Amino acid sequence: MNFSRESSIMNVMEPIVGNMFEDRFVKPGLLKCACDKCQLDIVLLTLNHLPPHYTSSQAGEAYIKAIYQEAQLQSDVLREITNAVKVIEDKPNH
Repeated sequence: MNFSRESSIMNVMEPIVGNMFEDRFVKPGLLKCACDKCQLDIVLLTLNHLPPHYTSSQAGEAYIKAIYQEAQLQSDVLREITNAVKVIEDKPNH
């Protein structure tokens, strides 16, 4: 199978993590360093500790996002973001 530029493969965890990080840490101003590099490192570290959920359609994206409305899964994502924030704040990459 060849993947072309028209193929749209998406890890739905990216917007889930990004939105939760933005709402819970960035907007309230809870970060020691809010530079773009630290924010990106936090999101990437979080994504590396969560299972990816790939889809190629908007319907698949909506389905996965609906699953992640469950309280336990939201808690899991928040826990991983919090852990990543601690790691990056302790050892920023700049």
